[in-house]
Amino acid sequence: MLEIRQEPQGLVFSGELNRDTVVQFWPFKPLQNLQGSTVFDLAGLKHVDTAGLAWLIQVLSQAKAKSLQVQLRGMPEQLRSLALVSDVLSLLPTES
Repeated sequence: MLEIRQEPQGLVFSGELNRDTVVQFWPFKPLQNLQGSTVFDLAGLKHVDTAGLAWLIQVLSQAKAKSLQVQLRGMPEQLRSLALVSDVLSLLPTES
């Protein structure tokens, strides 16, 4: 199960970001309510697979097309490892 809540600082993700859960969030409608810059808090994610990573990159691309600046906070190590192995870590705008 994947849950995405909108909070004042941005979107909070929890649960599993994988091939079984991302389909319920396509298209990704929460972007319609965001402007300027926002944070995606990923600390609550318990499991991420390559489909979840691909979905996240697609959402970030949609955000960029809307001129929305996104920072990823609390990226789980599993997601970081998948992005590193897939050579897409540079596409993920993480907070310093």
